[in-house]
Amino acid sequence: MTRRALVGLGTWIVLVTISASVYAAEWHPAPIYGGDIRSLVVVPENPDTLLAGTSAGQVYLSENGGRSWQDAGASLPFPGWVVSKLVFDPNKPTRVWAALWGVWGSGQVAYSDDLGKKWSARSAGLPDEPVYTLALVPGKEGRLYAGTLSGVYGSEDGGGSWKHLTGDLADMAKVTSLYVDPVQTDMVIAGTWRQAYRSEDGGRTWAGVFQGMVLDTEVFSLTPIPDHPGEIWASTCGWVYQTVDRGNTWTRFKTGLDERRTVSFAPLPDGRLLAGTVSGLYASTDVGRSWVRIGDPALSVMSIAIDKARPDRIVLGTEGSGIWLSNDGGKFFQRTSKGMTNTRIAALAAVGDDLLVAVNHAGPISGIHVSHDRGKTFDGLFAPIPTVVDLTVHKGRPYAATERGLYQRLGQDWHRVPELGDGRIEQILSDGKTLVARTAIKLYELRGEKFVERPFKHDAPRSAALLPGALWVTDDKGLYRLTADANHTILTPAGNGGHLERLDDRLLLWGPDGAWTRKDDPAALWVELPAKPNRVVPTGDARYPVLLIMGDKAALFERETRTVKPVDLPVLARDVTAALILDGKLLVGTSGYGVLVGGLE
Repeated sequence: MTRRALVGLGTWIVLVTISASVYAAEWHPAPIYGGDIRSLVVVPENPDTLLAGTSAGQVYLSENGGRSWQDAGASLPFPGWVVSKLVFDPNKPTRVWAALWGVWGSGQVAYSDDLGKKWSARSAGLPDEPVYTLALVPGKEGRLYAGTLSGVYGSEDGGGSWKHLTGDLADMAKVTSLYVDPVQTDMVIAGTWRQAYRSEDGGRTWAGVFQGMVLDTEVFSLTPIPDHPGEIWASTCGWVYQTVDRGNTWTRFKTGLDERRTVSFAPLPDGRLLAGTVSGLYASTDVGRSWVRIGDPALSVMSIAIDKARPDRIVLGTEGSGIWLSNDGGKFFQRTSKGMTNTRIAALAAVGDDLLVAVNHAGPISGIHVSHDRGKTFDGLFAPIPTVVDLTVHKGRPYAATERGLYQRLGQDWHRVPELGDGRIEQILSDGKTLVARTAIKLYELRGEKFVERPFKHDAPRSAALLPGALWVTDDKGLYRLTADANHTILTPAGNGGHLERLDDRLLLWGPDGAWTRKDDPAALWVELPAKPNRVVPTGDARYPVLLIMGDKAALFERETRTVKPVDLPVLARDVTAALILDGKLLVGTSGYGVLVGGLE
C-alpha cells in the first residue's frame, strides 16, 4: 500500500510503503549460560533431580544434582510470568505446583504431573493479581493456600475454585510466604509485607503473631526444622527470626549478618543453618546466635535446595547469576548453569571473529561475554565491568558505555577512559572516522588518543547520531546538525526533539508521533515510515539497519526499498533490548531470554 501527503512546516513529502512479506525463522538461544532463579525444589524421593523456576517464565530440570540443566518441557512455559514458588504436593508426590506473578500485574496457579513437561492452570476464582506463594496440606488432598497481593486464598478442590480467606483483614496484604504445620494441619502461618499472621482453623479466622517481630518486616520464607515440632525460622527484610512455639513468640537474630535483607533459608542435616541474603550466603553453627558469610558476597541468594539423602550438597538459586553448587557442605561453590539461558542482555557488537555480549544484572557474572567464533560457542570467561548501556566498535577497538564511565578494550582487557570520569555514559557512537560519547548533559569526541568536550549550545543532549560529515543531536525542543564550523537547527515533523539512529547514509528520527528518514542534504525531504515504533534498535546492518519495536510486535526496516518486514519473534517484542545482524542471522538480545538467533530469509 502506498500513499502520499503534504504535511505542514514547509513541504514534507510523506511516503508510506508496507511490505506484505513476513520474516520468519527457526530460533535458538546462544550458549550464554545463567539465570535469574526465583524458585528451586528437589524432587521427593529423587535427590538428584531438581526443578528451577525463573523470573522470565522458564522452568528448568536437572537430573544430575544441579550440575547441568535443560528445559523441563516447553522452552518458555510461562512467558511474562515470574515463577516465584515451586512446591511438590505431599498427597501426590509426582505433582508439582507453581505460583506465578506477572511483571505487569496479574497472577496464576498451575500444576504439572510430569516434572514440568506440561502444565494445567488452576486459577479460576483467584483475583487478577500476583500469586507469590503456595502451600499444601498433608493428609488433606485438594486443600491449597495461595498467598496473593490481597491476602490468602484457599481451595478445597485442588485449585478448581478459590475463596478469599482474609478479606476482612486489610493488613494481610502481599502474602509472600505460607507454612502449614504437618502435625496440626489446620494451623497456617502467613508471612506478609509487614509481619506474620496465623490461623488455627484452616484459614477461617486469623490473628497476628507479632510478639518479638518488628513491624514492617516482610516475611520472605517460613522454614520448619525437621524433628523439632513448633520450631520455624522466618527470613525477612530485617534479618532472621526463630519461633519454637508455632509463632506465639519470635526471637530475632542478626549477629554477623552484614546484610539485613534475607530472602531464603534452609537447615542442613548436620544442624547448621543457612541464610541467603542479597549479599551472599551465611551459615550458623550455634542455632542462629551468630552467622558467618560463606561463598561469594556478590551473590543474591533467592532460594536454597537441600536433601537429607545428599547431606553435603547445597544448591543455590541466585538473582541473575544462575545456579551455584557445593558438594562439600559449603566449603566451595561453583557455577553450574549450563543449559540455562535466562540472562539479561544490554548490547551486542562484533569485531573480527569476536561477538561481544553485554550481560547485566547477573551478580558476579555481569560484564562483557565474548565468543571468538562469532557466537557459536562461549568459553564462560568475561570482563566484569559496570552495568553496560551501549556498545560500539571504532577502528577495530570496542568501546562500552556504562553506568560508571566509558570503557575501551585494549587487547582482551577493558579499561576505563579517565577523561570522562565515572558517571553514566548514555551513548557511544562511531561512523568509522569519528567517535562521540554522550552523557546526560554533555558531548565528547575522541581527538587523537583523548576525549575532549564538543560544544553544544542547546539544552541537555537527548539523542545523537553520526552521519559522515555531521553530528546530529536532539534536545527536548529540537534537532540540530553540527559540523566543524556550523550548528544548524533542522525543522522536523516530530513536534519535539525525538530520538535518532543512523541508517547507513540516512538519518532516522522517531518519537510518539511516528518515524521519519532523510538524507544528509540541506534540500532533503522527510520520508515517513509505515509504523510508529515505541523503540528503534540498531542492527549494524546496511540493508536492515534497525529493528522497529511496536508494542508486542517487531519489524525490520529495509533501507533501500523503505519497506517494513514483520519479524516473527519467539518472545514479546517489548522484551527486546539489542539486535545485531551477523553472517546472515538476526541476533536479538532480550531482557530475560538471553541472545536469540534466527536465520534471515
